[in-house]
Amino acid sequence: MRKKRTYGKIFAAAAALVLLIGAILFGTALVERIQQGEREKELLVRQEELRPSQWTDENTVTLEGKLYGYDHRIETFLFVGTDLGGNSDPADYRGAMADFLLLMVLDHTDNTYGYLQIDRNTITDVKELDMNGQEITSRDLQICTAHWYGRNPEMAAENTVDAVRGYLGGLAQIDGYYVLNVEDAGKLNSAVDGVEVTIEDDLSALDPEMTKGKTLVLSDEQARLFLQARQNVGDGTNAERMARQRQYMAAFFRKVKEKTRENPEFGLEVWNRLKDAGRTDMKGNDFSRIAKKILKGEDKGIRTVKGQMVLGTVLEDGKLHEEFYADGESLMNTMKDLFSLREIEKNQ
Repeated sequence: MRKKRTYGKIFAAAAALVLLIGAILFGTALVERIQQGEREKELLVRQEELRPSQWTDENTVTLEGKLYGYDHRIETFLFVGTDLGGNSDPADYRGAMADFLLLMVLDHTDNTYGYLQIDRNTITDVKELDMNGQEITSRDLQICTAHWYGRNPEMAAENTVDAVRGYLGGLAQIDGYYVLNVEDAGKLNSAVDGVEVTIEDDLSALDPEMTKGKTLVLSDEQARLFLQARQNVGDGTNAERMARQRQYMAAFFRKVKEKTRENPEFGLEVWNRLKDAGRTDMKGNDFSRIAKKILKGEDKGIRTVKGQMVLGTVLEDGKLHEEFYADGESLMNTMKDLFSLREIEKNQ
């Protein structure tokens, strides 16, 4: 009886020892597999860094007759403000003119973001569409007319996106658009509880409070006037209005940054307040991602392209209208900075 108990103890100890050794070997093997996996991941990263970039139509543009590519992870969103014109008759729909065009560029590789404000009168290739969205013809016109040539609200927005892509050297895609009529500009202002600006043009003829040099938090109606007013204000040019629009949007995005610092979900709140005010193909996650990039990324600011403004007749309506001809080198340099472009050698 005593021998059986002794054998039992020995067997139990041996089994425990085997289990312990097995556990050690298993743990060692597991650690080795993890380390091997990490080494493989590191190797893949190094190979990716050494691998030459693949230049396709998806990540190249042509500017000033030269081919440029970008290998950064880029997202772009186009924000459009339209005027009070247009025709909502389904049988003969014409979109309003796009008075305000702002392309936001997020560079997730460098953790930067910036903006390109496009003059509404920029002369570029614009398509006229039929009721099915097919191109009837295209010619050089003010870029603002691309929205007018859409035959329903979605076509108008998408035609504007296409015109901007063409203007920017054949940009493969714009990841989202948001179109807001100037009549609803107050809703944009309300979404951030008002924007503070210093009035640089005398707008007192429109509102007695909006005198030159005064700093105030704009009411929703004042925001609309600040963004829309052109005729009978200052020199009456679109360039002057664009300066006010840049001033407002810079302050607007600063407010977004402040609000997002207080509430990380603020971008989603803005989306919920604005999604029904305009026309968009963006989602709540897009607005949230933009707000967080504004909070944590480096701001490159709002850029414009140099060029020449003349009075011309490309619209062929018997009247003179502003026509802005962008300077190719200025556009190229702006795109280089916002997209981290580099010239592609012919032998690549």
